[in-house]
Amino acid sequence: MTNPGVYGPPKGVGQARIFMWIQAGILALGSILLLVLAGRLAATTAGDTGVAGLLIVNLVIDVVMIVVLVVCALTLPSGKQWPWVAAIVVEAIVVINGIITIINSGVVGVLPIVLAALALRGLMHKDVRAWIAAQRGPAPAI
Repeated sequence: MTNPGVYGPPKGVGQARIFMWIQAGILALGSILLLVLAGRLAATTAGDTGVAGLLIVNLVIDVVMIVVLVVCALTLPSGKQWPWVAAIVVEAIVVINGIITIINSGVVGVLPIVLAALALRGLMHKDVRAWIAAQRGPAPAI
C-alpha cells in the first residue's frame, strides 16, 4: 500500500467487519436461547436459582460482547484507533475463551476461534495497521 488512507479502508477492515457481524449474530441467537433456557429453568426450579443465575450472568456477558462487536464493526471504517484496539482485545478474549471451551467441552469452541482468528487476521494485516496509523496523522514534534 503506497499511500495509506487515501482510498478508504483497506480490504482487511471489511473482512474483519464481516466476521464481527457474523459473531454478533451467532451471539444474539445464543443469547435468545439462553434467555429462554434461564426462564424455563427458573420456572421449573422454584427454590434453586443458582443455575438460572449463572445463565443470566452469561447472558449479560454475551450482550456486552454483542454491543462491543457491533459498535466496533460500525466504527472501524472511520479509521479511529479505539475501535481497532477494542476489536483486537475482544477477538483475543474470544480466542482464549474458545481454547478454554475446547479444553472443557471439546469441539464446541472451534467455531468461535475460527471466526475470531479470521477477524484478527484482517485487523492485524500490515495494510490495516498502516491505514490506522495514517488516520492518526503525523507524530507530534517533541
